[in-house]
Amino acid sequence: MQGVATAPESTDFQRNDWTLISRDGPILKPELSWEGECIEGASVIYRNRRLYMFYAGAYNNWPQQIGVAESKDGFHWKRLSDKPFLANGRPGEWNSSESGHPHIFDDGKRTFLFYQGNNDNGKTWWISNVEVFWNKKGPYLKY
Repeated sequence: MQGVATAPESTDFQRNDWTLISRDGPILKPELSWEGECIEGASVIYRNRRLYMFYAGAYNNWPQQIGVAESKDGFHWKRLSDKPFLANGRPGEWNSSESGHPHIFDDGKRTFLFYQGNNDNGKTWWISNVEVFWNKKGPYLKY
């Protein structure tokens, strides 16, 4: 599950520097069948006057897949779809066991979603990326 905590700008990331500020429990928890029992590894970007959270749904190799939620304030999040934004691959493909552990990167011109995948139930891992495109509705992939 995902929560929200703050720390002073001068923090050196010690545990006692953080203050939990999630209101009424987690800001995002597993609710969809493909999310299984876990939401983890969130990476957030600010775009189009909104926050977009790219997160991993399900535990490693269940398979893990990537979803996206949006927020205006960082506390209230709405999933953009009930399907994964980036699903795991088909049987035999390099990422058939998972596409997870996302990180969103934007250099001001282009946006890339980096993620981990494998096809052997976690014995090895590969890192890949896809370009993410944007419109008024939010992020999308070109297939």
